[in-house]
Amino acid sequence: MRMEEMKGDEEIEGVENDRNKLEDGSSPEKNNTISSEDDKHTNIDDNVNINKIVAIMSIKEPETLTKIFNLMKTNNCLNYYPLLTPYHNIEKLVDMLLEENYEYENTWCVHYHASFICRLFYEGFIPVASKQKVQIIENLEPKIYKEYLLIPKIHFIRSCMHPSEIHISKKVKKKCKQFYITINKDFDGVVKGIVEKHGQNWLYPFIQEEFKKIFEKKVNYKNVQMHSVELWYEDELVAGELGNTVGSIYTSLTGFQRKSSAGTIQLCALAKLLEHQKFQLWDLGMLLPYKKEIGSKEISMKEFFERHRKFKYIDAEFKVPFMDKLNCAVLIRGLDPSDPTIQPNPT
Repeated sequence: MRMEEMKGDEEIEGVENDRNKLEDGSSPEKNNTISSEDDKHTNIDDNVNINKIVAIMSIKEPETLTKIFNLMKTNNCLNYYPLLTPYHNIEKLVDMLLEENYEYENTWCVHYHASFICRLFYEGFIPVASKQKVQIIENLEPKIYKEYLLIPKIHFIRSCMHPSEIHISKKVKKKCKQFYITINKDFDGVVKGIVEKHGQNWLYPFIQEEFKKIFEKKVNYKNVQMHSVELWYEDELVAGELGNTVGSIYTSLTGFQRKSSAGTIQLCALAKLLEHQKFQLWDLGMLLPYKKEIGSKEISMKEFFERHRKFKYIDAEFKVPFMDKLNCAVLIRGLDPSDPTIQPNPT
């Protein structure tokens, strides 16, 4: 389930494949070229001008700047993708990428604290964590170590839908009475399930910690919130996902299942829940066959950001209606919560 968002160390390998396209002259010039030339005649605003941002960081964060240069030197492919920092106006940078018809999905950054991740969520990015090798010379000897960074994704083609467009199979309708859904009840359990199913991949401990700060509201940025969605069979957590909301937009980040069909039931119940709470956009990231089967559609990067910038200003509340733990048949089949045929609500 959602394996495309679980790439981790393989992320840059995919970037290397894209690099071949970049180097054959069919794509724009390097996005991170740091020039020694005077750029005073450019029309680029200071908060998206990489040379100006480097100058600021050389004063405020010299060690971070050294890390950036070391990563670019060791992983040459990073030179071809936009670098993001807290000093950027991210919305303006996205506008620039849209204007030049940026056709890849990757950006990168070495800042991964919760407040910056919130900004990335707010602007429509899906931040994927990674560890990359860095080589330095220490005592005249080469030394290789791993450095944490983020690969915030923007997806040239995005998988999105309105929650009301969900396709629910007869199999899901038949089985859903056996399951209950909760929201924000077991964040740690969902994280454990994801790591258990997929390995750490991009959900490294450092990003788990930052996500939890957002989830616990220790870090706040505008209307960005982090959530966990849990699906229960009796008293067992059998599926779930991490997601975030910005206004009336819900983004599915990554999930897991432990029981056959549980992942699909969780997605269908989630869709009906989002519809009930008047969410306008469900962002599923990269389009995969199982997403298409439940009704998700491909939209362009430009169309996605147009929708995202519209719906993030429209508020919607993300919670389970009626009770803390709700039988999925209430959402999927429209049954009354007091229906005696529904499996008793586990304590």
